[in-house]
Amino acid sequence: MRKGLFFGLFVMLAWPFVAVSAQNQVNMKFGKPTKEELQMTVYEPEPEAKAVVLCRLTDVEYTVQMTSYLVDYHEKVRIKVLKPGGARFAYVVVPYQVGMSVGNNISGLRTSFATIPMNRASGDSYFGEEAGSMSEGVFGTDGDESVESIKATAFNLEGGKTVKTSLKKSDIKTTKIDEHNYQVEFLVPNVKEGTVFEYEYTIHSQLFWELHDWYGQCDIPVAFAKLDMNIPTFLIFNIEDHGIQRLTHTCTAGSMNYKVESDPLAKPMTVTTNHYVYVGRNLKGMPNDGYTWNVQDLWAGITAELKTYRLRGMGQMDYAKTWDQIEEMILDSDDLGAHLNDHSPLADELKEAKLDEVADQRVRAAAVCQLVMSKVKWNGKYALSPASTAETLKNGAGSNADINLLLIQSLREAGLTATPVMLRTRDLGMLPYNFPSVSKFSTFLVAVILPGGGKAFVDASSKHGGLNEVPEVMRVERARLVQKGRKGEWVNLQKISEQKK
Repeated sequence: MRKGLFFGLFVMLAWPFVAVSAQNQVNMKFGKPTKEELQMTVYEPEPEAKAVVLCRLTDVEYTVQMTSYLVDYHEKVRIKVLKPGGARFAYVVVPYQVGMSVGNNISGLRTSFATIPMNRASGDSYFGEEAGSMSEGVFGTDGDESVESIKATAFNLEGGKTVKTSLKKSDIKTTKIDEHNYQVEFLVPNVKEGTVFEYEYTIHSQLFWELHDWYGQCDIPVAFAKLDMNIPTFLIFNIEDHGIQRLTHTCTAGSMNYKVESDPLAKPMTVTTNHYVYVGRNLKGMPNDGYTWNVQDLWAGITAELKTYRLRGMGQMDYAKTWDQIEEMILDSDDLGAHLNDHSPLADELKEAKLDEVADQRVRAAAVCQLVMSKVKWNGKYALSPASTAETLKNGAGSNADINLLLIQSLREAGLTATPVMLRTRDLGMLPYNFPSVSKFSTFLVAVILPGGGKAFVDASSKHGGLNEVPEVMRVERARLVQKGRKGEWVNLQKISEQKK
């Protein structure tokens, strides 16, 4: 699903859910909070709660196009403020992406269309020049998201009457985070202790191959949450549910109508769907306690990844079936894999220092790391997609990905075996256990393969750049070591020992 939608207060409020009255019934009618909701002063299951999500409804709807799909996320949320501190949940942040595509960006790694795994045996006749360009057109062109139809209203009891205050368009702000990531922000007006407020919006997405991660839980208690997804059977997703409290769910056969764009006069056609419904009731509020790396790992929710897809008139194709396929994509990526064997821009200095003559490979590796770290400083950013190492060296600073690629090239220049170890940092949550994912990796560090099969690990963000001095945020249980010509392997970075300088 997505990457993505896990950000500060948005996670606290843009991931809320559906309502419960005094009779434990759900009020799903937005625009008219009940008398019980307006008069509520405490949420009985959690009396100390500053606010409660009474109702959250998320509907995911697909549109079938001639050679692609669109997906809309319709979000509706109702929250009751019980204490003054609960008013902060009226600040809503909705992240979205622009200019993304599988063809040139997989989890931040630029790749060519040829690296996307597909089951060609299921439809060789469709993969001629014309059909190939059709598939490339689907995955190779930029896809955008937009946030539309934003509405928000606060309801307050004043003198026995319900007073409504609505959000103005001028109060909606759009912020650019980086080249591909944006966010919409707004503050629901006139929210205070006792207020019931609602908001809704739609994320219109061309990124049909991604499903946004969805969490039924958040910082404050959730009385009721419902996720309703109607997905054409042309698209098959691996779905993993997780959390201490679990969602109930069903998957039934459904259908949807669509019209062929090239023939607007034709009668609507019907496609079968998988209709998923996930429901959470009486979910406990779970704020970050300061000890958990990512509280979302504990929240009830789902994560998904596209497994197979089919375009009209074509056979079924794999998107990412195995970790081996994902490793192939990484090793063939234009900005990482393609440059692992390039000569290091520090080649002359390495040769002058005669580091390749140091017999002890561990000592040699440490010396190479120290040289690189003396030339380039970490800029405080973790990344997955590295820049040109010549550019990184010229700038004298870069992300951990920028410097780690320079490390790999320099270590190899010195006659050592070095390779990337792909991972998801602990603050972003765990990698899925039940299916391979091309979208969850967030960065990589460097593994040095030593004689006898031993390994030493290093990352450019470590304070001294010493072997096995890996920062805590990267000490995950499951990281994927990828190496050209050899099968990848899982490594547990929590078990690597600290090496003193």
